[in-house]
Amino acid sequence: MSTSIATVLGDNNRFNGASIASIPKESPDVTVLDEETLDLKDNLQSDPDARESFLAEFSAKESKAILNKVDRRFFILIGLMFLIKNMDSGKLASFSFGDMAEAGMFPGVITHLAYWYRTGEFSRPMVWFFAISNLAGIVGSLLCYGISYMNGLQGLSAWRWVFLIEGILTIILSGFIFWILPDLPKSPRSKSWLTEREQKFIETRLPLNAPVTGDKNFDWKEAWHAFRSPSVYGFMLCQTFMNLALAAFNWYLPTIITNFGFVGLPRNQLLNIPPIGAGILGIIFSSWFQSRGFVVRPAYINSMVLGNVIFLVVLAYAPGSKAKYVACIFTNLFSASFYPPYWSWRAGYLSGATGAAFAIGLQSAVSNIGSVVSPQFFQSKWAYDGYRNSWIICIVLVVCAQLANLYTWRLTRKVERQVLRVRREVLRAKKAGREYNGRDDVDALGDDNIKNRRLW
Repeated sequence: MSTSIATVLGDNNRFNGASIASIPKESPDVTVLDEETLDLKDNLQSDPDARESFLAEFSAKESKAILNKVDRRFFILIGLMFLIKNMDSGKLASFSFGDMAEAGMFPGVITHLAYWYRTGEFSRPMVWFFAISNLAGIVGSLLCYGISYMNGLQGLSAWRWVFLIEGILTIILSGFIFWILPDLPKSPRSKSWLTEREQKFIETRLPLNAPVTGDKNFDWKEAWHAFRSPSVYGFMLCQTFMNLALAAFNWYLPTIITNFGFVGLPRNQLLNIPPIGAGILGIIFSSWFQSRGFVVRPAYINSMVLGNVIFLVVLAYAPGSKAKYVACIFTNLFSASFYPPYWSWRAGYLSGATGAAFAIGLQSAVSNIGSVVSPQFFQSKWAYDGYRNSWIICIVLVVCAQLANLYTWRLTRKVERQVLRVRREVLRAKKAGREYNGRDDVDALGDDNIKNRRLW
């Protein structure tokens, strides 16, 4: 019996660093599904010739139709999940049980999507999720503004109505998600809305490092390789520093806007809408820009981080409230634009079911300390000069994130050039009316530079 695909950038994978063209014809261990459910003979990822022949059967129109079916399933359901979750995220931040229940949601979504989407198209679902997350801020602000007039209704204060309404919406949505959210590509649930040929297409088109339905439920070796991977720590440091800075900004944004003195409660909630709207526009532009294959992803990501630094400096040193409010709008634009391409970049280096889940879980567990620590950056003793000290702390953290990005870019530079090349080939294939054949696909498993443990 063969071993499963090696993990995130492991030093010894089952292909021993061979190129895609020389990969032996092996099948993964049957652990998620039995052989009656999953026909291992249909696994074409390990056979380049068979894979190319199978993908050549699909036109660009048919490929788009299949992916649109997947998009409709994920975009609506997970979009609603993010909408409800982020509407009350600020209000529930101090409730440990609420945090425990929510903690696994985002890493679970990222890992799950890695079974369905190629790394070059990962920004497509990400733009939807992050746009919905920002939209939740607008909906939440309008909801709180409206509920403020329900104060005293049925003997309940307005804040109780907020928790009651959002809690009921969450419970109702959870039932739909449990029964409708797609499982793995070749699972029985997916078979109810995809044909066997379409299921096979979804997995065959993925890069070789992507997790697949037949991977082991848990593999200690994959987890250990993920734990030792230098790229895991590069991505983790970047996300941790960005979360620390931007969580502080988002946490205190309503108070900052109120302190500007433009309007009082509850109308100050409406001033949160322009920064959030700018963030949504930035997310949409990021997805479009990355989909066109103009530059490698780390270059674009670093430009977004630089934009954050510039406008955080404006927040720290601008003399007037109006200038600072404009800086708030642009800071949110650049910070929101950062995450879709970042997660597209990150997802390209997940490998194997256990490796993907462990790496994303570890990264999220560490990076989410931002939601705990960052509120302490804005202390009342620093309010006298517009929280300049607080903004300087945020600037330093974003600069550290930039350094972590540059290190990770150095680790992944060869694969990122492959991703850009393949993305352009995909666009040319679509223009010619055919599906990309995967002959010279992205090979994250065979990059010795990433697997070199001495780099860390």
